[in-house]
Amino acid sequence: MAERIIPITMEEENEEQSSPSDSEQKIAKPMEQLSIKTNKPTVQVKTIQKTNVHEEYLREFDVFEDRNESSIPNANVPEKLILVIDRAQDENFTPFVANNSKFTPLSMLKRAIQLFIKLKHTINKSNEFAIVVLNENNAKWILNFTSDMRKLKDAINKIDKCEVEDTFNLNSLFDEIKENVTMPNLLKLEVPPSYIVRTVIFYGRSYTIPKIQLNESIENLLENPYFICDVLITHEPVESSNYCHKIFNALQELDKKGLAYFFPVCRDSRRLHNCAAKLLGHPLQRPKQKLQKT
Repeated sequence: MAERIIPITMEEENEEQSSPSDSEQKIAKPMEQLSIKTNKPTVQVKTIQKTNVHEEYLREFDVFEDRNESSIPNANVPEKLILVIDRAQDENFTPFVANNSKFTPLSMLKRAIQLFIKLKHTINKSNEFAIVVLNENNAKWILNFTSDMRKLKDAINKIDKCEVEDTFNLNSLFDEIKENVTMPNLLKLEVPPSYIVRTVIFYGRSYTIPKIQLNESIENLLENPYFICDVLITHEPVESSNYCHKIFNALQELDKKGLAYFFPVCRDSRRLHNCAAKLLGHPLQRPKQKLQKT
């Protein structure tokens, strides 16, 4: 096998030292030529387009900090994930664009969720997923907890769009959760628990502010250390004609412990998948998101 010669850059000699002999010059010349031939290839850097004025606010949602001291254990226990998928599609919506093709917000969201499920299942085969859909003005539990990838894929593919109403009742979502989920028993003082429950709300409306009337049972659920409620919103460009900021503020109020993740996505397919990837982290182990509420 031919031996690969790696050129070494030589330091320049002082003027006082004797000049190299003819034989050394003959050796140095091909060495110098070899150094030129083996230079690193030129790297082409693509210019990144400037951020849209309407998306400047997104930067504040991408700041994370260490957990520091926490009352919950840092343990990789199995997760029971409740994926809440909004079926509503705003009238005259702005589509997602990927590979020169246009996608409706719901179709692009379903692609990102299926990829999220696949990766999350790869990380831990013990993770289970349930699916809840948001209809015009209520939530409906459509698939119980399962690790069957085929059932999950079929259930997501069957989700179609629905009309948008002026209001949405979030109480119906938590009614479905309380009816179908058994939380770890805090009285047994399990540390760590045998599992945790995480709800990920994929909200897709830009003109409908979600309403919730907190009662004792919902507050107990939101304050439970082993219940996390993450939110990812796909929305229209923020304008005075829509209610994006009010929707953000309303959904951020669901986080009572400061452990949830909150991501707004404005018709940017790359950001959508990046934010979904950030949701892969285990809630008991991931860093905290530092939110600056306005």
